Amino acid sequence: MRGQVRHVTFGEHYRDASQATEFLLALWDVVDEFRDCDVLLYQAGADPHIEDPLGGWLTTAQMRERDRVVFTVCQEMALPVAWNLAGGYQRDAQGSIRPVLEIHDNTMAVCVQVYGDGED
Repeated sequence: MRGQVRHVTFGEHYRDASQATEFLLALWDVVDEFRDCDVLLYQAGADPHIEDPLGGWLTTAQMRERDRVVFTVCQEMALPVAWNLAGGYQRDAQGSIRPVLEIHDNTMAVCVQVYGDGED
């Protein structure tokens, strides 16, 4: 698919906690559809978190699984993945964005788990 950009907004079809398992199972095939691409650009948004005031339907564990699926499929296909941290509108009792940062920290931790830390 040279010279083209394929865009998928996969989460737009899922908005309810009752759909989380279906979403996570289908995600394997969605990521695999990028097999013929040169790179996957993954927007690892925090707003699907169940406690996010603007989204909210995946638990913390499900968010980790989402990231694990994306990174695992990319690694298995030897498909480079570039990801960015996006979204997330939670605040703690002090008004800090720490809850969002924790979700983003989890994404980084999952990436390191899948790809290793580069140290032997």
